[in-house]
Parts: sequence; structure tokens; C-alpha cells
Amino acid sequence: MKNKKLGKILIGFISACAVTFSVVGASACTIETSHPRAEITYEFNGQTYEVSYTLYRNMYPHTVRHFIELAENNFYDDTVIHNYTSNDWFTGGYGYDEDEYATLSENASQMTEYLENYSKEDAYMKLFNEGKLTPSVYSNRGYKDDKEIVDAADALPTVMGEFYENIHQEIEKGALSAEYGSLKMFYYEKKSMQKIYVTPTSDQIIMADYKTNCATSLFALQTGTSSSYNANNYTVFARLDSTDEFDDFVDAVRAYITDNHGGTASNFYSTTAVRVDNLDDFSNKSEEDKGKSVDFNVPKTPIIIRSVKITQY
Repeated sequence: MKNKKLGKILIGFISACAVTFSVVGASACTIETSHPRAEITYEFNGQTYEVSYTLYRNMYPHTVRHFIELAENNFYDDTVIHNYTSNDWFTGGYGYDEDEYATLSENASQMTEYLENYSKEDAYMKLFNEGKLTPSVYSNRGYKDDKEIVDAADALPTVMGEFYENIHQEIEKGALSAEYGSLKMFYYEKKSMQKIYVTPTSDQIIMADYKTNCATSLFALQTGTSSSYNANNYTVFARLDSTDEFDDFVDAVRAYITDNHGGTASNFYSTTAVRVDNLDDFSNKSEEDKGKSVDFNVPKTPIIIRSVKITQY
């Protein structure tokens, strides 16, 4: 049977009841709101900032479910901003240890060691293997009674990319843009030509590229009015309820850079190369993607995610 081809997917109509395939990690259907809410507690220089977000499940159901499942399992608690840039701060992959961070943060090579030691990759895979993360990406698909199906044994530990450049998904109306304060599910760019299968809705199985469906736990906070990580290539799944507390948080970091580093951001962080894994074993993946090395601008004074709590489902 030939593969189904899809030119456009309208996902603005996803119902409030989350329906999934019968695979490991899929939960029973429950009534959920179109717009869950989350509160992220950030900490910097001894001060905490509680920032509230609205999540857009009605338009980005897989991403929001994935984020909620990670938050429910306390995955994001006590993690750090591991890559500081002018308009985006990246987090979700590395834990915080106060003593170790203070000891190693001034030295780039030592920070490489710190991040490798405090990577949350194993914790993420443990959640996946225990069925606590609902799959949306598969290495293969099969047939049963002449109908396409996916099997739990083929589930991959990544989340489907809900953005246009993946499988030409279009939001019916109200799509989020990459704006100040928004949250974006993040992934490292890949060379891999590997094909996988995604399940945008309960009755669709679509062949797609692994490289646009390879996000795991990382997300970015947009701290500027513009960003090169736009909504065509990254899932923008949440926006601020109010800018006030987030403004205070961002301003505190920038004021610290001004007061303690002469306003030079590069003095605030150590640039260090870190090996990032891809949580899979695709045989025809580009060698460049196997043990890929990425440069992080790691803050010398930690920017901490103390907790991510879901306050409305």
C-alpha cells in the first residue's frame, strides 16, 4: 500500500479531549482545557520570579502534552539556563548543583565536565522507558486489516514538531509567533536524512523527516522582541500571561551584567563545547549528528529554573 501524502494539515480543530493511539504512555481520554496554564519559578542572584504562562493545547497538542508530562514528573525542577544568548535563553537539559556550579563556572573546560555530569538525558530516557511520556514519533509503521498502524515498540523518545516546515501544518487561526516571553520547544539542527512517522491526529500517520521531529526536553525562553528561532521551524507553544514578573527577571540579569561585567555579556558566561546526544540509534544518520558538539554560553552566575508547575489542565 502506498504511503499517504499530506499537503496541508489544519490543526486548529483538535478537540478538547486528548485522543491518542493505544501505545505505551498513552493515557485515558480526559476532558482538558484548550489552554492549560503553567507557572515557572526562576531564580537569579538570590531572587525568585514566578512567571505565569498560557499553553496552547488547542493548536500544539503534542508539544503541550509533552511539556506537561515532563513538568508533572518534576523533570524541569532545579535545572539551569545552559545557553545564554541575547534574545533566547535555553534550558531543560542540565541539572543544578550549587557547590559544583560555583566551583566550576569560571572555567570553560570545567563547565564542559559539569554539564556532562549533570545532563538530564538519562532521567529523560528513564521517563520514556517507563511509559510516562506519550509517543508521537515512530521509526516505522505497519498495517493491520489493511489499515496503517503504529506500534509501541517503534516509538521514539522525541516529540513531533508542530510547525509549518515539518509537514506543512497550518494553524487554522491564532497561531503563535515567536514573540517576547514566548516558550519554544527546541532541538539541535540535524544533517540526518532519516525518515520517521508522526501522528498529528488520531487518524493520521505521516512520513516525515527525523531532523524536524527530534526535540526532547529542551525549550527556549525568548527574551528579545525578535528571534532567529521562529515559528516556521520551532514550536512556539506558550506565551506570557503578564510581562511584569518576566520583565523583572530579564532586567535583573541584564542589570547584573551591567553592574558586574561592565555591560559586556561575554564576560558573564563561559563559552564551552558540549557533546549532545540524540537518544536514538538510527543507522543512516549523518556522522555529524552522532555525538554532535555544540557551543554553549554558560552563565557564570547561575540562572535557575526552580520549578515548573501546571496550575490548570
